[in-house]
Amino acid sequence: MKIVVIHGSPRKGNTYKATKQFKEEMEKQGEVEFVDFFLPKDMPEFCHGCMNCFLKGEESCPHATHTMPILDQMVSADALIFTTPVFALSLSGCMKSFLDHYAYIFIVHRARSEMFNKKAFILTSTVGAGSKAAIKTISTSLKYWGINRVYNYSFTTFGTEWDNMESDKKSKIKKEIMNQAKKFYAEVDSGKKHMPYLFISIMFKMSRFILKKYADDTSLDKQYWIKKGWYSGEKSPF
Repeated sequence: MKIVVIHGSPRKGNTYKATKQFKEEMEKQGEVEFVDFFLPKDMPEFCHGCMNCFLKGEESCPHATHTMPILDQMVSADALIFTTPVFALSLSGCMKSFLDHYAYIFIVHRARSEMFNKKAFILTSTVGAGSKAAIKTISTSLKYWGINRVYNYSFTTFGTEWDNMESDKKSKIKKEIMNQAKKFYAEVDSGKKHMPYLFISIMFKMSRFILKKYADDTSLDKQYWIKKGWYSGEKSPF
């Protein structure tokens, strides 16, 4: 089992330590290869909004030397894990920038077929509030990628560092992390492909309708859909 982990902070604080617990528990369940990427080191540039990925192809992104290898790893993985501490009531800035770079693989554009078979897990920690907002932003992007199922877990520290946390509280968090890791391993290992989220199914049909109305037959998105067999309805990623 191969799992790509996108770490949304270089700090290696509470979120990182919880992620380490999560990974260790998964490894107890069976053989797992983790491929880790740390932000912003592995994606050191902000998305410029140049639109090259949409109009000219992802190879034309000025940051393609960073984006392409990571996408290749994600496509070949069995599952994905995204982690972020809560920054200012939402996800970290480097995680948001990371997701911005991959808007071109949204369903309406050029979604990767392999993503429709994958499961993903989002792990966050916060001093107080903001976990829901952080999870929602990441989850929304992943669903637009076509990810089959997105799971999540968050915990609140109230400002306490992991190593200084009260033993009862830490034990409770670790127990829940272990349970979540076991469930996620079993879900990925099962290979089960769930029915797509209703919203995503509707979005796929709407995207095909929009592309059929689009006059420019040379657009990359339209050509991609034709090549995949999605445009004609002959094939479906689901």
